[in-house]
Amino acid sequence: MQCKECQAENIDGAIFCEECGVRLEVNMNSSAWKSSDPISETELVLITPEGNIVKIPTGEEIVVGREDPISDIFPDLDLTQLGGMEKGVSRKHAIIHRTGSEYTLEDAGSTNGTFLNKKKIEPHSPQLIKEGDELKFGKLSVFVKAA
Repeated sequence: MQCKECQAENIDGAIFCEECGVRLEVNMNSSAWKSSDPISETELVLITPEGNIVKIPTGEEIVVGREDPISDIFPDLDLTQLGGMEKGVSRKHAIIHRTGSEYTLEDAGSTNGTFLNKKKIEPHSPQLIKEGDELKFGKLSVFVKAA
């Protein structure tokens, strides 16, 4: 991928230019992001279209949502700093399940829905996720990447 600032060529999937250090536009259609296999790594990260990396906490069940100190809600994966409130992320929006090397995503009955590759998933119906998938929590988009 080419840097728009200095025109240097960078490897697919790079977030910052190796020459000038500027943040690169993330091309989610690149082959570096696509895979038809379930995620087989032990770590999973989510990347926003702006290039922000969100590390998924370890564990078998990770609650995804946004914090609400007044209601004493603090999800395992807090999307507040990514504009979760403004983009319609529920306090307890979804659950990422990890079983061995497989990950599934389950909508937890959220108000604005959870989407996997632009298709709304039914609440409480876990769906297998793989590298390159686009996840949307309300209007907040992220892409799955194995670390």
